Amino acid sequence: MRGVLVSMVFCFALLMVGCGASRQSGVCGTMDFPKVEGDAQALIAQGDAAWAERGDEARLREAVKSWQQAVAIDPTNADTRVKLARAHYFLADGYIRFDEEKKEEMLSHFEMGTNQAEIALAQAYPAYRSKFCARQPFSSALQQLDKGAVPAIYWYATNLGKYALAKSIVTVLNEKDRIKAMMGFIKSTDEGFFYNAADRYFGAFYTKIPFPNGDLPKSRGHFEASIAGSPTYLATKVLFASMNALKAGDKATFKRLLDEVAAFDLQTAPELLPENTIEKRKAADLLDEIDVYFPED
Repeated sequence: MRGVLVSMVFCFALLMVGCGASRQSGVCGTMDFPKVEGDAQALIAQGDAAWAERGDEARLREAVKSWQQAVAIDPTNADTRVKLARAHYFLADGYIRFDEEKKEEMLSHFEMGTNQAEIALAQAYPAYRSKFCARQPFSSALQQLDKGAVPAIYWYATNLGKYALAKSIVTVLNEKDRIKAMMGFIKSTDEGFFYNAADRYFGAFYTKIPFPNGDLPKSRGHFEASIAGSPTYLATKVLFASMNALKAGDKATFKRLLDEVAAFDLQTAPELLPENTIEKRKAADLLDEIDVYFPED
């Protein structure tokens, strides 16, 4: 009966895709940003200093504010827009997500992160923007990019993916092919970028696609490849446990991965201390619920 209900929901979602609105791009208009007076470089430096202390949510919010003010003064600063995209993502996924009453704020930051990365791409790669806005196949637009576009593409795809998942199944269906194409571009262009992010993404992707059961062996292979390439980035193990092992009913792998996260010495990767601290919190929450996820027969 449960399988029938899942299929009905999916079929309904497919019907809705035609009338469900996709997220509207902000790069196909004039892109004329009113310029504000001020010292953009000083604000960027302030944001950089605050970002270095992003383990404190208040300092992370200061970084976002400073960089927002900087791009208002210098709207063509694509590098700062990419920093903003990452900061919006980390604020939403690392802090706001833990408060269920703040879902709309979380969505807002994922959307703002998407927007900043999208604008950065359009500014730095006019040929990409031209093909994208002409509604040519997205693969054609991606062909206009080079390795320098990888950071913007990654934070664009990552923010958009989290936004879609939190928004609705209709949004996921509308955006999944574009996100997959962007991650494919990253994997083929700079496979190790951001701690083997592309394999981490495809590990998650194949827990869902083909719908509804996914391809769990393929997913596992991507997660394992990402961990092998970047073993100190704990988010991969948390995702592997929560998306693959849990769906597979593999309690041993679920527990092993999360125990490894719990035991990890944060000083092993000091550059990742804020991110890994958050992942330890996620792992602890998952382990607290292990008997719920894997009830005894």
